[in-house]
Amino acid sequence: MRRAAPLAALALLGAGCGSHASTKPQLPTGGPPGVVRIALAHLLWPLDPARARTRDEIAVARALFATPLRTDPRTGELRPGLCSSWKRVGRGWSLRCRHPQEIANELKRTGLASNAVARGRTLNVGSPNAPYLLTEARAAPPAVPGPFQLIRASPTRIVAERGGLRLDFRQVDPATAARLFRHGKLDEAPVPLGDLQAVLRDPRLRSAVRIRRLRAVDIVVAEPHGTLVRFPKVRRAYGETADRADYQALVPELEAPPAENLVEPPAAKVARAAALAYGRAKSRVSKLPQVAVRFARPADPDLAFGAGLLVAAWRDIGLGPYFANGKPDVSFERLLAPYPRPGALRAAARGETVIPIAWVADARLVSRRLRGWREDELGAVDYARLKPPG
Repeated sequence: MRRAAPLAALALLGAGCGSHASTKPQLPTGGPPGVVRIALAHLLWPLDPARARTRDEIAVARALFATPLRTDPRTGELRPGLCSSWKRVGRGWSLRCRHPQEIANELKRTGLASNAVARGRTLNVGSPNAPYLLTEARAAPPAVPGPFQLIRASPTRIVAERGGLRLDFRQVDPATAARLFRHGKLDEAPVPLGDLQAVLRDPRLRSAVRIRRLRAVDIVVAEPHGTLVRFPKVRRAYGETADRADYQALVPELEAPPAENLVEPPAAKVARAAALAYGRAKSRVSKLPQVAVRFARPADPDLAFGAGLLVAAWRDIGLGPYFANGKPDVSFERLLAPYPRPGALRAAARGETVIPIAWVADARLVSRRLRGWREDELGAVDYARLKPPG
């Protein structure tokens, strides 16, 4: 009996060790009741939906301003907004709306539909693509109440409320935001550039990661009358020798494919053809005109990093890109589809000469407090669908 007691103690100790080792580390889930604390790299300021350009700015605009129509986050189908019904009339559309005159004024101000006319509660728009144009954030009339009521606002913090739910948008750099999220001080935060794979391996954070491939492409834009417009063969060489593989690995971190066009990600056959074209184009670089191509350095840190990768790779094979102030030949931008349709990106490019580089993946840390959180392919989150956190 005396020998059995130590053996039993060892068994209990072993069971305790195993139980402790299997305990999964948890993130804090507390927070102020009814408040959603959202970190964004960019806040919309001034608060004008027509000025919303980036994914983050559009997220704020959609929370504060109501669009004439909306799209279903799952299917992309049209849904009522300020307008309750719509029908085709000739080449245009007729819609039954609240605040039709304010909508018509905004469509003219932004240039979305200069022929918009309001009569009574009817809005007539001559564009055949009008319903989807009316889902854009910049179609929202700023004087009309939106989903959330603005409580207070500054360039770095915007607070809005709807019923028992309060949104607290804060402008925070991604590295700081991730640290605050880890300590339970935020409910939503962007994953910093270059950290995604590490976060996915972190036992505390990986269950909080939400990754969404967006209908968006990082592109090189050849400015009118710039070097790449004046030298088409040089422009073609830039397009065929862009280091999309390194860019894909280091910016979307393999969560989005390289881009060969503005329509759809490449199939395997297209990717192989692009690889062959890269080899041929690289061998012809020495025979091209030796021209310098001035790049504008992007203000966004993530895009600046990506542009630096591309410029370094092009210089390595003998092309002449460089960063400098002054009138640029080229800019590097993130092109976001304004609505979920196959031709939306081409429409957003507005006929510009572009070199697509990579599709975009958006990665966010989202607390378990946020029930009903969902990001659509445009990067939009319908915060009105959230259940107020306890």
